[in-house]
Amino acid sequence: MTRCLVVVEHPRPDSLTRAALERVLAGLDAAGHEVRLIDLDNEQFDPRLTAFEQQHHIGDPNDRPYLADHADALRWAQRIVLVYPTWFSGQPARLKGWIDRTWMHQVAFELPADSSRIRAKLWNVRRLDIVTSHGSSRLVNLVQGNGGRLIVFRTLRLLCHPLCRTSFTAIYKIDRQAPEACTEWLDRVERRFAR
Repeated sequence: MTRCLVVVEHPRPDSLTRAALERVLAGLDAAGHEVRLIDLDNEQFDPRLTAFEQQHHIGDPNDRPYLADHADALRWAQRIVLVYPTWFSGQPARLKGWIDRTWMHQVAFELPADSSRIRAKLWNVRRLDIVTSHGSSRLVNLVQGNGGRLIVFRTLRLLCHPLCRTSFTAIYKIDRQAPEACTEWLDRVERRFAR
């Protein structure tokens, strides 16, 4: 059994992202994993990095008790699943703000006083998964550079276990997909997380 932290971001309950979340949770449950869910919209998570947080970026996380539950969830997780729509080549503001505010010093990394190189602290995280949707085609996303994917797999992954594995599950051109194609994709999502 794996401890899975699922983080979802989409403001509309009738969205394909919310349907994908239900499939992720069903798959993880079928596989017998322990799950914690952070629903950034339901808790009205504020994505804004405050002046205090920026000024004390390399500081004690206990100075930010309002983020303690999120920090604890990151320390608890062995697997992190991000479920979100890709908007303008990246994560929606709430999810990007969650990354900015909670993957903090002494939680996700440390910067020794005599060094300019950070050291990873989330060695407990052995897997990162993205489940996302795109309005544009796969080709357009490749040309744009897949910014959201790169943030997770080239930056956040470096703060996790050195052997951390990744997976990316996406549907493209959602505005032009037939309902059957969306259902097929959702079925694949559930099967992937049930393994």
